[in-house]
Amino acid sequence: MGMAEPQADEMIIATTSDRVACNGGGGALGHPQVWLTLGTDGRVTCPYCSRQYVRSTDEDDD
Repeated sequence: MGMAEPQADEMIIATTSDRVACNGGGGALGHPQVWLTLGTDGRVTCPYCSRQYVRSTDEDDD
């Protein structure tokens, strides 16, 4: 049984803000905190860890 490692490049984080801070989420194993601004398409990818931040909409999610 091998341990399944998380795929950092497939990490998608929903946000309601236009600016997000990313530090890799690993504490000392992360990366320097950077501030990212979502583009006109409502998403941005961290240049360090490739996490994707996507604007979530609070309107009629049903």
